[in-house]
Amino acid sequence: MNSGHCLCGAISYRLTAKPDAVVLCHCEECQRHSGSAFSVNVLVARDAVEITGTPRSHQTVGAENGHLRDRLFCGDCGTPIFTVMHERPEIIIVKAGTLDDRSGVNPVAEVWWRRAQDWIEPSPTRPRFDGDLKA
Repeated sequence: MNSGHCLCGAISYRLTAKPDAVVLCHCEECQRHSGSAFSVNVLVARDAVEITGTPRSHQTVGAENGHLRDRLFCGDCGTPIFTVMHERPEIIIVKAGTLDDRSGVNPVAEVWWRRAQDWIEPSPTRPRFDGDLKA
C-alpha cells in the first residue's frame, strides 16, 4: 500500500510511511464525493505523501460539523484522490480506491454512522461513531 494514481494517471503519489488508520466515512459529503454509500479513507501523515502532478481542489464545509475540507481530484479524469481536513492539517486522507495495491486496506472504524445507508450492515468488530472520530 505504498503508491497510487487517478484513473487516467495524470496524478500519482507515493506513500513514504505506513498509514495511521483506515476509516469508513458515511457523512453526506463523503457519499457525494465518492459517488457511493461511504468513502474508504486511508489516513496518512501529510509529509509522508509525495504527489506527482497537480490535483485540482474544491473546498467544502461539513453540513453538521462546519469543518472545512479540501477535496483534491484529478482535473483531467475527475477521480477523487485526497481530502485535507483543516482541523487536522498534519493528516491527508487518501481515497483507498486510488491505491495500486488495496489488499492491505482494513478499516478499523466507521464515522458518521448515523448517516449510513439503512442497507449497510454494521460490522461486529469495527467501532462506529455517530460523528467525527475523536483525535
